[in-house]
Amino acid sequence: MGNMDKLNAFFNRFDGKIREHIPGIIAETAIRNFRRSFQTKSFNGKTWKEAKHTPKKGSLMLRKGFLAGSIRDITTPNRVRIVAGARLIPYAKIHNEGGVINRAARTETFVRNRYVRGPKSKYFGGMGAFKKGKTAGKGLTFKAYKIVMPQRQFMGHTEELNREIKKAIWQEFNNVSNR
Repeated sequence: MGNMDKLNAFFNRFDGKIREHIPGIIAETAIRNFRRSFQTKSFNGKTWKEAKHTPKKGSLMLRKGFLAGSIRDITTPNRVRIVAGARLIPYAKIHNEGGVINRAARTETFVRNRYVRGPKSKYFGGMGAFKKGKTAGKGLTFKAYKIVMPQRQFMGHTEELNREIKKAIWQEFNNVSNR
């Protein structure tokens, strides 16, 4: 086997190894970068807008970690796609992009009549026992309203992410070439 054949064989092996590992490296680096946004409460150097009502415990966007935990990759050999949210986490897009949530007017009916005086009014933690035979209730009406959600971006393209991906690929390149 001549030098040219050895060189071609090396590059063919090298190309296969790199193509096999690159999508995973990109996905892993991007997910790590996006999840870090929840700890720093910023994205691409831009801090998130403070909440109107700060929670008593934890961080606004990281109380239970569902949103950060929903960041995942859909990787093929030719494409890396990072997504957030799921069926139980439909609020990922509105947090990342900001926007307006419109709630329609609605009516809820039926609040059972309860005793408000006497010994039966003490039942159920002071709410009172139900009155027998009285099923007539009250209607509750809620007006339509809007919620303006400020953008608290945690995912997207940035120069910092590109630098991290390049660094991780170069490290893999050096590892494969040294084997």
